[in-house]
Amino acid sequence: MGPALRWLQEAFVSLRDVGLTVVEAQAVLGFSSSRMPGWEQDRLRAGDGRHHLRCDAEVEAAFWAAFDSGATWSAAARHAGVGRSTAHRWLRRRFVTLRENGTSMRAAGRPLRLGPERATAWEAERRRARATAVRAEAAAARAAARASYEHVRRLVEPRARPKAAEREERYWQLMREGLDNNAACRILGVDRHTGTNIRRRGERQTIATGREAAWSGRYLSLLERLQIADLLRLGASMRAVATELGRSPSTIKRELDRHRDEHGEYQPHQADHAAEQQRQRPRDTKLAGDNRLRSLVQRKLNRYWSPQQIAGWLRATHPGDASRNLCTETIYRALLVPGVRCLHTRYAAKLRTGRRLRRSRFLTRSRTGGAVRNMTMIKDRPAEVEARVQTGHWEGDLIIGRGSLSAMITLRERVTHYGLIVNLPVDHTARTVNVALIDVFATMPAPLARTLTWDQGTEMARHHDLASTTGLSVYFAERSSPWQRGANENFNGLVRQYFPKNTDLSVHSPEHVSAVTAELNDRPRKSLGYQTPTARFRAAARAA
Repeated sequence: MGPALRWLQEAFVSLRDVGLTVVEAQAVLGFSSSRMPGWEQDRLRAGDGRHHLRCDAEVEAAFWAAFDSGATWSAAARHAGVGRSTAHRWLRRRFVTLRENGTSMRAAGRPLRLGPERATAWEAERRRARATAVRAEAAAARAAARASYEHVRRLVEPRARPKAAEREERYWQLMREGLDNNAACRILGVDRHTGTNIRRRGERQTIATGREAAWSGRYLSLLERLQIADLLRLGASMRAVATELGRSPSTIKRELDRHRDEHGEYQPHQADHAAEQQRQRPRDTKLAGDNRLRSLVQRKLNRYWSPQQIAGWLRATHPGDASRNLCTETIYRALLVPGVRCLHTRYAAKLRTGRRLRRSRFLTRSRTGGAVRNMTMIKDRPAEVEARVQTGHWEGDLIIGRGSLSAMITLRERVTHYGLIVNLPVDHTARTVNVALIDVFATMPAPLARTLTWDQGTEMARHHDLASTTGLSVYFAERSSPWQRGANENFNGLVRQYFPKNTDLSVHSPEHVSAVTAELNDRPRKSLGYQTPTARFRAAARAA
């Protein structure tokens, strides 16, 4: 059984355990399967605590009789006629039962003749299983509440729908409660596309409301802290306390170092309160509390620097000053996440996408074109091009203006990331593109003009003339495979910040295009160790 079916089975059993019928559980899950009768039988069979063992009670009794008489668990398993794995599960189940009944870990392991390492491992498994059960029960309760609400709503208001404003407010409330778009639309009685339109129209994201999370076992609980205090009063050592609680000795030591009072006494209630205060979220971000840092980030955003470039530049400029270092995600959240924003929303327009709402998928432009004959495909390109160990290998493309009347050639070198932009204000036929590319590469040294990789656009119909004139080897990417020219596609996104889509590209003067090219090449790049493409390209030119 795959993970998806196993998760569905666990959710189905949880819904049945909280009182829902089989039909109601299917409605909540939105899923029906021929496996469900088998899941129901397994749930009923598990009621006696025997689960998948499926051995008669007399066989298990024979095992425990032999084990209690002094035999090892392996010998007791042979005596009862069961495998070692079955005996191992019986021992673990009895250990868990003793622990659930309040027996300490040491007392539970003594009659089972368990070593400290195995007892600690089983205790950790028990804690994880308990935390998982708590989470599953809470999820089942939420699912049951949603199912009950929807059932009552259909009975009382079979045809009534809330007004648009009320429906939208209710939609965002359900999203903040943790529901996804499909579940929220089912409760509101609308199509899922309506929810998608609400999200687009609202241009905002949801923030989960603060609610008390189930204890995960990762942090010490108040009960464990009280037990630590009791054991210390009895004179137990830190290692003995750790063994009793099933924790690491270093955890106990850190707890005592942090929360002793001035007399050296450990106060469990004060320790638990202090730990809870330290875990509280959200906290004030670094940008919210530092005006100088915020102004610096805003200036870089205003120059169309990406958050990743800003974060990398700060680390490179202030390597030993943690107060001047930022995570990329911190800048994105300050721009895009409601309730966390500490940067003005106008700076979101400076991002490459220009959106104020994060999206998980990006629209890709598609275009059709005639066939280019006698192409040398990218799979035949030399290995050193893919490895990026040699300069002079370029990737190119066209960006098209409004109405496909004007265009620009974009070129990017794979190793140095140096980019070039050539404006084509009149047309972008094969002849025009060929002449422009010849002018670009004719002035370059041979080591800096080795290969050119392009897509299968008709503007490269004269690629043989280009290759014979400049000495370039021209290769073509597979159709509809822009990732094969990733460096150039990334450069196109940068260029579009200055020359947006659906605009007339012929109005830009050569001076303006050159200024934009210089500004792009003077940006630091993460892949270059936050050096600039201009510096790398000039160094390669000097070496040539």
